[in-house]
Amino acid sequence: MDIALGTNVSIEVTASPTRAAARKTLARILCKDPAVAHDRRRRSKMRPSWQTWIRGGRHWHHQMKSKPLAIIAPGVKYTVFATVDVLRDLESVQRWVKVTPAT
Repeated sequence: MDIALGTNVSIEVTASPTRAAARKTLARILCKDPAVAHDRRRRSKMRPSWQTWIRGGRHWHHQMKSKPLAIIAPGVKYTVFATVDVLRDLESVQRWVKVTPAT
C-alpha cells in the first residue's frame, strides 16, 4: 500500500471477512470514520449505558450492549484518517477491502 501518513484514505469493503478476528479488526477501523464516530457519541449521550439499582441491600448493575454502527457489507465506503495503527490494521485485512487515497 502506498498511502502516506496523515492523509485521508477511502476504504471500500469488497467482501465480507470470513474470520471473526478480521471482522473485529475491520469494524474497529471503520468506526474511526467521522460520521460513525459522531453517531456513536450521539448514541451514548441519548441513553445511559450503565444502570445501577439496589436489590437485597447490594448494588446491581446492567450495561446495555449496542449494535455496531459500521456496516461490514460488500460495497460500503468509509473515509478514515491514515495513522500508523490504521495502516497496519488495513494491511492485515487487505483481502477484503480496497484502499485508495481520498479525494
